[in-house]
Amino acid sequence: MKTKIKVIVLSLLAVLSFAGCAATTSSSDSAAVKEETLFQVSTINSLLAGNYDGFVSFGELKQHGDVGIGTFNALDGELVMIDKTVYKVKASGQVVEVPDTETTPFAAVTYFDEEFTQSLGKIASLEALQEELDKHITNPASFYLFRIDATFNTIKARSVASQQKPYPVLSEVVKNQSIFDYQEIPGTLVGLWCPEEIGGLNVKGYHFHFISDDRSKGGHLLDVSFDSAEAFIDQTNGFFMTLSPTTPEKTVDDAESAIDAVEK
Repeated sequence: MKTKIKVIVLSLLAVLSFAGCAATTSSSDSAAVKEETLFQVSTINSLLAGNYDGFVSFGELKQHGDVGIGTFNALDGELVMIDKTVYKVKASGQVVEVPDTETTPFAAVTYFDEEFTQSLGKIASLEALQEELDKHITNPASFYLFRIDATFNTIKARSVASQQKPYPVLSEVVKNQSIFDYQEIPGTLVGLWCPEEIGGLNVKGYHFHFISDDRSKGGHLLDVSFDSAEAFIDQTNGFFMTLSPTTPEKTVDDAESAIDAVEK
């Protein structure tokens, strides 16, 4: 069983370690490390403060994973990467496939290595789903990626509109978010679970995005229910983050409260 998280943060020459384990590898095992690494663009605290300028292209992002979640330049919608294809869920509800030339200010991706499969029974809410998935978080110092396939009884999701400079902080943006309610819809939840020690780098705990099987509907998940589902789980220890070249003009004093506001 994996027990430690490896972290590399790329910002000029800045490198830090996470959970006491330095992220150094030899060329012989670099490919294996890449497969077991969560690659992240920027920090959640930077996004909360309104740093929405994209700086990593999706062509580059696809070199680091085939599944993940995030957002787009100017905060133009919710990002779902599945099977190495990037989809944008717009505030209008429209879903479009995104070219490699577009950029992201915040995203987290990895190569999905299905390590465990679990059949799930009846789930009545997002909270109930999280409680069920908690049973499979066997190492609280790891990251977990989830792919959950089902015909969902209900999906409540959201997206946000593209922003104009000067950018507002994220908690202000979501006050005008678009809410989508879907019933009896086949699709996939792509989810990420981050450990408590992640601090201001990403959202602690669970973060899910939804995409329908026909790729016409989706968004950031707010609530869910289903009678049965298949959950595919990937435990990942490596963590590599590239930092934004720009600094947000605003600050967020209470990041925990801001995350609660934008996640729920």
